[in-house]
Amino acid sequence: MPGFCEAHRPLIHRDYGRARRGFDAEAGFYQSKPWRSVRALFLRGHPLCCACGSKGLLVAARVVDHVRPIKDGGARFDVSNLQSLCVSCHNRKTARESAGRSVAPQGG
Repeated sequence: MPGFCEAHRPLIHRDYGRARRGFDAEAGFYQSKPWRSVRALFLRGHPLCCACGSKGLLVAARVVDHVRPIKDGGARFDVSNLQSLCVSCHNRKTARESAGRSVAPQGG
């Protein structure tokens, strides 16, 4: 792509993430000390991506994901609503959830 420098790709991604978080009502929660503590403890106990594990792969988890998203009424700190995922699996799950929210109801 003309004018695109591969060296700036991480910066673009980081800036996009910052802009997106500005619209996310839960951004403060994910930066809170209680969540950071729960996240760290959960990752210590569940260090592998459960989605990759279900395929027989051993991949380090980097994200603690809410199985039922908070936006959909999922419990914030209930460990039965948490799962460890690698970044790739988390991004895929989040994209599916976002696509499901953006579909307009048909009919009526």
